[in-house]
Amino acid sequence: MSQKRKDSDEEKPLSKKELEHFKGKLLEHREEVATRIRGRADSARVDEADVLTEEIDQAAHATEEAFTMRLLDKEVKLLREIEAALQKFDLGEYGICEGTGEQISRPRLEARPWTRYSVSYKEQLEREKKGRASR
Repeated sequence: MSQKRKDSDEEKPLSKKELEHFKGKLLEHREEVATRIRGRADSARVDEADVLTEEIDQAAHATEEAFTMRLLDKEVKLLREIEAALQKFDLGEYGICEGTGEQISRPRLEARPWTRYSVSYKEQLEREKKGRASR
């Protein structure tokens, strides 16, 4: 398939079958993330019977707990992104870039079905962010 043909295919709205495919992927990801969240939340809980007596044990536990909480926070944010993407199906907005209003490419949706932006718009946002940070 030529590059020109491929690009024009990517601009077409998603078919019903493609929408079902991406919704299925999102539902799978949602379940995987929710399972990881439950597992991390369970491992972050400390049994009261597990009283750490040595300072080194306490420090190691605190470090491990902080790491687990950061991972948990990232998983919760991802779950929110997945939920937001699933809501877009009901609104008829799935696969549309929030920045440009254009169709997000199929390969990008395959890689990150919860994405909110096209590659070009995301790159623009990153450049703007980098520009603000360097000031």
